Amino acid sequence: MKLKNFFLTVFVTFYSLLSAQSDGLLWKISGNGLTKPSYLFGTIHAYCDKDKIFTEDFISTFKTVDVVAMELNLNDFSTFVYLMKSSMQESKRSISSFLTEDERLLIDRVCQQLLGDSLKNLDKRTPMSLLGKMYLSDSIIGCSPIPLDFIVAELAKRNNKESYGLESPQFQDSLLNSIPDSMQVKWLLEFAMDIQKAKFDFKDMLKAYDSQQSKLIYEISFKTSPEFLYLKDILLDNRNKNWVSYLQRNMFSNSYFVAVGAAHLAGDLGMVELLKKAGFKLEPILINFNK
Repeated sequence: MKLKNFFLTVFVTFYSLLSAQSDGLLWKISGNGLTKPSYLFGTIHAYCDKDKIFTEDFISTFKTVDVVAMELNLNDFSTFVYLMKSSMQESKRSISSFLTEDERLLIDRVCQQLLGDSLKNLDKRTPMSLLGKMYLSDSIIGCSPIPLDFIVAELAKRNNKESYGLESPQFQDSLLNSIPDSMQVKWLLEFAMDIQKAKFDFKDMLKAYDSQQSKLIYEISFKTSPEFLYLKDILLDNRNKNWVSYLQRNMFSNSYFVAVGAAHLAGDLGMVELLKKAGFKLEPILINFNK
């Protein structure tokens, strides 16, 4: 009996290690005729401790590539100009116009609680932009978060790497604008009615990210970001296909460090599987986080 339990323990341990090795945030792309490897990295758009991830080994790997590709080229000044203008653009219809009086009071109370501002001053935002501002507030995240995409862009600039945007900010805007206002308001109300759930959901996401489990991040994303479930094909699948198609055409002439949201890595139509189906070898690289 003891011997049986011993072999069972060994098997479970081996299987756990094998499973851990089949997942990750940083992937080496090789094979299929590539003369130099490229890398795929899953970012998170709200993180508290950037120095934890960007280790010496990580930066050494980063320095070996020719081009850094991001969802948006954050080193392009015109991208920043567009994002700035877009953030200040008023919605055609106020958020309050979709709400009952009780709902308006609820959203106003949450605005005061999380943002220190009234709904009256934020009423001309789109519901999605207000939801994003609330979700990324210190009260939900527990710090003043920074998107890791910006750190990748800074690394590219500091190391004189060519930066490339896999899509334009105009295109990203069109994706969000395709979500009906009524649906956006529904998600805003669901968030406001259970702020504690949002806090727990983010903690779950952060745990999955820190344990480098892209498959779990993919699953949690559908719980914390209802737009993914509603428009999975448009927001995830189709974009993944477009990005992999670009890499298939270009990785033979230049090596790439590709940084996209971690939710784009896993799934049957995630970038890891699509690259494998295209004939490339994908190997996860464990990031030994700084303590």
